[in-house]
Amino acid sequence: MWVCLSAEICLSFQGFVLALNLILIQFSVNDTRSRPCYRLINESAPTIDILVTCCGEPLDVIADTVAAAATQDYPSQQFRIFILDDGRSDQLQEAVKLWNKKSNDNNGPQIHYFSRKLRAGIKSYFKAGNLRHGIEETKSRGGSEFLASLDADMLPEPDWLRRMVPHLILDDGLAMACPPQYYYNLPDDDPLGQQTDFHIWFTIFEPLNDRLDAAMCTGTGFVVRRSALEQIGGWPFAEAAEDFMCSTTLNNAGWKVAFVGEALQHGLAPESMHAHVKQKQRWVDGGIEVHKRFGFYLPGFSEMTSQMTWGQRAVGISMALREYAPITNVLSLILLPIAIAPSRSDQASLVAEHLSSWFWLRAVFAASFLCHKLNDFLLYGHIGLRRLANLRSMDIWCAPYSATRCLRSLLPPALNPLAFESTGSALNPVNERSQTHRIPLPQRLLSPDLLLYLLYSAYTTVPLLLRLRSDLLCPTTPSLAPGPGAVLVLLRCVWQASLPLRYMLAPPTVPPREELLEADGRGGRRPRKRMGVGVEVETGSPIGWVDLLEGVVVALYCIR
Repeated sequence: MWVCLSAEICLSFQGFVLALNLILIQFSVNDTRSRPCYRLINESAPTIDILVTCCGEPLDVIADTVAAAATQDYPSQQFRIFILDDGRSDQLQEAVKLWNKKSNDNNGPQIHYFSRKLRAGIKSYFKAGNLRHGIEETKSRGGSEFLASLDADMLPEPDWLRRMVPHLILDDGLAMACPPQYYYNLPDDDPLGQQTDFHIWFTIFEPLNDRLDAAMCTGTGFVVRRSALEQIGGWPFAEAAEDFMCSTTLNNAGWKVAFVGEALQHGLAPESMHAHVKQKQRWVDGGIEVHKRFGFYLPGFSEMTSQMTWGQRAVGISMALREYAPITNVLSLILLPIAIAPSRSDQASLVAEHLSSWFWLRAVFAASFLCHKLNDFLLYGHIGLRRLANLRSMDIWCAPYSATRCLRSLLPPALNPLAFESTGSALNPVNERSQTHRIPLPQRLLSPDLLLYLLYSAYTTVPLLLRLRSDLLCPTTPSLAPGPGAVLVLLRCVWQASLPLRYMLAPPTVPPREELLEADGRGGRRPRKRMGVGVEVETGSPIGWVDLLEGVVVALYCIR
């Protein structure tokens, strides 16, 4: 029984932290209005330098991003574009010369190429170092009032700058304005929860954090005040999560960071489960590095949080706790199969003595189950419960990878060096989303990424079969093993942990990138389907068959 309780507590930890974050904001903020939307409508506009960070991405991907940035509905003499290439590509350097000539011929903005020299034995700080170098170079060439940044694969909407800049003009205390990220190369049902993860964060949690002045930089598409960066000594050095590091440093310096909830950019998601896992691990590494540097936002632990408000500290602490939630998820996956193992017998009289309490236990169980489902429907109904199920499955099946990163973070830095690999350059040995290049089914199932889930399926099958055999052979004998509630939780975890297996058995097909884009009439290409232009997220059915099956099991248990 204690094993079962421990497993349930571990499994509930992540949800508890999220609920705490929501409750904190709901009861501490009086103004519940969303941040308004603005648009710059005249030709009088501040100067902006747009930084496009690159590191080995395909040339055609970078070309589309540069074209989308160069054709902004913004006075062309008021912005410049700088390609910051950490891949030191001669081909890209030559391409930039052609792009700049074409832009000049069309009275467009200037396009420049920068590539810093990386020295052996000296830390490069990856994207953070690239941005810092680019910002310093642009200043030496007549720095602009504002800076903007785009990832190499991120296509901004034509009015991106006109919608972002007004927030900074209207509020002198605002250092940075950040839009959400959206992907255009995902399957319709988003089986791995890649867009759903962002969608929940950007539609629920980040708008709430924004009300506490605790929004974070979203990594791309942001516009930042140059003077604010200069006040904090330039873009902060970080080996990962450079966006989070910068926005948190700005918060501590007394600046505000705004979340602008408009769909103004669309990029490429990792194209395989392998690349998706690598991205998640990089986010965990970066998040933990930032949390450590800021002393986990506790008073007196770091001078870097000395000026933070209590609201900013609370949001930071909740984010740090969520970062370590994969460890508790893994513990629950290990303990649950042990917890449901049948235990019968000489203690039957003890069970019979408390038989009268079973009615109330069943009633409480049923009520909690219904409240949980109702909460999901009210809070996440706008994305569809099927997508929510995919996201929660990701929290389970991705937990072992993230938990190992959490545990490695406890080691000294010398034993846990951080390495950077851009999502666009991550190798995909399986190619499961390509109709022509995916490897055969047996090879997909025996790939190293799936062996872990095959082993876990075997680990859970034995106690489940023993429990089923025990209940069928001795249905009238009281059991000291946890009731159907624990079995239901384990079955749900097994189903969630098996998502990679189900995904690889019938992987979705995503068309090549060229088929997902169309000419925009401005000299560039943009996604055919994107948010904010008449196409919303396809939420699917508000309830899935797994939810119905769980409801039937709970009903049978309660009326038994």
